[in-house]
Amino acid sequence: MANQQRLDKLNALRQNYSQQLPQRIQEIKSLWRDLVNGDKKPDLRQNFQRLIHSLAGSAGTFGYNLISEKARIIEHNLEKLLGKQPPFSVQENVQIEHSLDELQQLLELGLTQQPLACSVVSPIKLASKKTDTRLLFVLENEPEIAQEIITQLTIYGWQVRVFEQSQQLSSALTIELPSAILVDIMLSDNDVTGTEFLSAYQQTLKEAAIPTVVLSARWDWQSRLAAARAGVSAYYVKPLDFVALAERLDKLTQQDSQEPFRVLIVEDEIILAEHYAEVLTQAGMQVKTCVSLEETLLSLEQFEPELLLLDLYMPDCSGTEMAMVIRQDERFNDLPIVFLSTESGRQLQLSAMQSGADDFLHKPISNADLVAAVSLRATRFRSLRQLIRQDSMTGLLNHIAFKLQLEIEISRHQRTQQEMAVVMLDIDKFKQVNDVYGHPVGDRVIKSLAQLLRKRLRKTDIIGRYGGEEFAIVMTHTAEEQALQVVNMIREQFGKIRQSTESAEFFCTFSAGLSMFPNLQSVSALLEASDQALYQAKAQGRNKVIAYAAYS
Repeated sequence: MANQQRLDKLNALRQNYSQQLPQRIQEIKSLWRDLVNGDKKPDLRQNFQRLIHSLAGSAGTFGYNLISEKARIIEHNLEKLLGKQPPFSVQENVQIEHSLDELQQLLELGLTQQPLACSVVSPIKLASKKTDTRLLFVLENEPEIAQEIITQLTIYGWQVRVFEQSQQLSSALTIELPSAILVDIMLSDNDVTGTEFLSAYQQTLKEAAIPTVVLSARWDWQSRLAAARAGVSAYYVKPLDFVALAERLDKLTQQDSQEPFRVLIVEDEIILAEHYAEVLTQAGMQVKTCVSLEETLLSLEQFEPELLLLDLYMPDCSGTEMAMVIRQDERFNDLPIVFLSTESGRQLQLSAMQSGADDFLHKPISNADLVAAVSLRATRFRSLRQLIRQDSMTGLLNHIAFKLQLEIEISRHQRTQQEMAVVMLDIDKFKQVNDVYGHPVGDRVIKSLAQLLRKRLRKTDIIGRYGGEEFAIVMTHTAEEQALQVVNMIREQFGKIRQSTESAEFFCTFSAGLSMFPNLQSVSALLEASDQALYQAKAQGRNKVIAYAAYS
């Protein structure tokens, strides 16, 4: 979306707010008159206070700073009257009436002037999402090596395009840019060397953020220094360790591929919620808005936010009460809850945070400050969650995190009445791998399977390292036949991965068992059934995928 289009969208929200302002202020004045006249309507005082509080926050957001400041003064004066019942003293009544008249005057003045212009925040890098294919350009003129590169890296989801001569690669770069480039340093047939080619294109590739990796038969420091001077990101010696190469390529090309931050906004003033949502969306985040506790609880499960932006004053349920309800569920104990309010009293802020919130942002807040505050807290949450939930070797979910996620998916699929497959798989004869080649090689085999699962399964699927050489998978919204096809495809591809040491090459296989929801509807039942099916696959000769058949 172009900057002008973004500005137009924000300005449209501001224009809509401007049109609503006169009615808002008239409603506030009407509620005050009812309050002074002793109207006994329930929640009259709370509604008046909420509308003033909302005006203090929203007016500044849309550029009406003087109106925001005056509303904050009225809100402050109201705090002194909270414990009193009408009739108020003449002085108290006159003070509020005078402030409301000034509010009306500021409104009339403000509508004839242009409010502060909206600003557009450029998308933040960590929240952006890659849209290009996993395309790898390879400069290699030895046919056998080129074919092995194609065979092995295709398994990990790479689209490999090989060029025998540097001129061919140069021409291709004018048409299409790859995700990465793999170059053999020593090219035959009087071609330029790989480092010479990369040196010539170093600045262009750097500006396009295309990482380069070189292959060589030499490990001397002169060759490595020449590669470094050519801007090379990684250096590998033949014969190639394709597991390590695939892992390094993933790390080099995933800088911009992180999922956007998911932010849930709970704000009863719809136009203000839409403004915040638009600002954060333009910054590359995925945003959902809610106006009630019931809607919020449902969104927590379905949307799985990484940060909750919560208004302190809500009509049916205060922000502090909502935070307390959310913290009752241990699944959301670590979810960052940030209050967004005009409340300036430090004691009230601390009291609100004791309900379970993590921070307090003050309205009005600029677009840039809002994006910075949200992204900082969401980044910290994501990092801490990964540290707690991930298996350190593979980066997959650990045993506990996988079971918790499976429980969430069971609840979700119970609502949607859709099928779901749960798979347990285990690397065959893995003890022999450790005994013959050593544990470091065994670790590389485990990592190679983890990489393959990440590349061949959908982002909506859940993958965990269940323990040792055992993995667990949840295939969401998937029928049994489809799940069997996918797992068998992965099994065949894993069997083709060339595992290597300094002195030997070998291949591995895995066996898998599968169970289905809703045939079984609990975490323990699904995992136990999948484990039994896995045992049957091992008993029938290994390198098989078997579905659990003993449903009652």
